[in-house]
Amino acid sequence: MTQKLTGGCLCEAVRYVCDAPPKITVQCYCRDCRKLGGTGHATHTVFPEDAFSLTGAVSEYVKTADSGRTINRRFCPVCGSAIFHTRDGMEGLVVVRASSLDDPESVRPERALYVSRAPSWDHVDRSLECFEEMTVPKT
Repeated sequence: MTQKLTGGCLCEAVRYVCDAPPKITVQCYCRDCRKLGGTGHATHTVFPEDAFSLTGAVSEYVKTADSGRTINRRFCPVCGSAIFHTRDGMEGLVVVRASSLDDPESVRPERALYVSRAPSWDHVDRSLECFEEMTVPKT
């Protein structure tokens, strides 16, 4: 990757830079991602935490996932945009909402998670590696 990936929230009070290529990009159809984003799924891009730098204050919402692990979601306290999360079991990684990237075309989903929970009106791209629930091999 020759170019840094940048992004932030709707009001631009929060900005970030990713200095390393993404490890993976996934689409998630779980209930939490759908509720948080107000859509049928969320697209997440995973970066090494040491390559992620943030400016601006974020608020945090902590919740226990289906797996029993904790997810710490961060969002802009001004406009409410979901920006990234970290989670138990994925130490050293930051999971960025692909929709918060300045250029969302710079990433492409490789996998789809929780496809069994996708609403009928939100098409699942079956050309991706699909998982009915969260069970995926480690990358």
